[in-house]
Amino acid sequence: MVNDPGPVHSTMPPPPSGTPDETAIYRYEPSGILERSGSIPLWLKLVAVGLIVWGVYYALRYWNSY
Repeated sequence: MVNDPGPVHSTMPPPPSGTPDETAIYRYEPSGILERSGSIPLWLKLVAVGLIVWGVYYALRYWNSY
């Protein structure tokens, strides 16, 4: 018999009236992780682009047969 862990996630108390629904915070019960909407920081975007550019450079420079 498998133990039932319950719902995967549940919502925190509803936001006060008049606020957008995007500000709602979700809590994953088993781990206690809180999830809310947000944006990706600029430094993280730059790191991702830098890694892609480096990967293309490396592939062209060191995997080239010339």
